[in-house]
Amino acid sequence: MKILQKSSRILLILCGVLFFAILPETVSAAPKKVSGMKCGVTTQSSINISWSGQSGISGYQIYRSSAYDGEYRKIMNVNPQMRAFCNKNLPSGQEYYYKVRSYRSKGGNVSYGKFSKILRGYTKMSASQKATVRARVNLRKHAGTNHSVLTTLSPNTTVSIICSAKDKAGADWKYVKCTSNGRTYKGYIYSSLLYKANNAQKHKAKITASSLNVRANAGMGARVIGNLKRGQTVTVLGTKKAYDGSSWAYVQFKKNGRTVKGYVSTKYIRIL
Repeated sequence: MKILQKSSRILLILCGVLFFAILPETVSAAPKKVSGMKCGVTTQSSINISWSGQSGISGYQIYRSSAYDGEYRKIMNVNPQMRAFCNKNLPSGQEYYYKVRSYRSKGGNVSYGKFSKILRGYTKMSASQKATVRARVNLRKHAGTNHSVLTTLSPNTTVSIICSAKDKAGADWKYVKCTSNGRTYKGYIYSSLLYKANNAQKHKAKITASSLNVRANAGMGARVIGNLKRGQTVTVLGTKKAYDGSSWAYVQFKKNGRTVKGYVSTKYIRIL
């Protein structure tokens, strides 16, 4: 009986040793979270991203979304020696978001590490663009009304467009740079709340009507904010179509020592 009990204990010990000996061969610990995400050189059609490499893995998976909180889809598996990826054939002036995770494949099992932090990248625009705010509007941290407000911009505030963006529903936004209350901000504005100038070039123009109202927005129904006389010179910052299809010029001029910006009908100005 004692011999049998001793043999059983030895058998249990051997089974335990065997279990722990084969465990690393059948179960693989998950890789570490990918770190060191950076956006490198960009062109009008490509975005370069990079990350810190890991050892002992089978490769990396790269995911992309057109919105910060949108759906991320896998666009590429790359080998474990890769530390960077160039996303090519993209439209100019468009924003994208990326995240990367590593994986390890062993014995028919695959384990995945946690995703990296989300990385923003955008292709360069073909030409610089400026726009003006059509109404009082919130500048947000990310595209979408569910994101926090950085500041509130007044009508006719000028912004520089960095790139186009999408919210999680696919609506169009702009990532812009602007100054508000003496501070510089970068944030997102819903595209329909911006008037984008046809070009960045400014023109001088003369008023041809005997008396011409300057309005807060394009259209005859917009509030009157000033008046110009025949022969006065203004600077045309851009043009805009009103809801009825009429054409309006966004102009700048001096009145009592201060700068005034507003809209006048293009029928009553002559470009110099």
